[in-house]
Amino acid sequence: MTTPPILQEVRRVRHEISAEIGHDPARIQEYYAALQASVKSRTINLADQGVGGRTKHRIEVADQPLPDGSSTPATR
Repeated sequence: MTTPPILQEVRRVRHEISAEIGHDPARIQEYYAALQASVKSRTINLADQGVGGRTKHRIEVADQPLPDGSSTPATR
């Protein structure tokens, strides 16, 4: 299986950033924390929206008709 070109580019850039910082894990973490803080107003936290299996609320499901003409109650 070949690696898609976009992943190759992402890995190349990540390695380049790491090399500029001296491959120091603490400095890399600081770099990405500062970068994240600088774009905070342009990002969203998907965990707050129930994405990734951490839903805050169940999805409401409408009454479901049954073959006998009755229906199941909606769930919340």
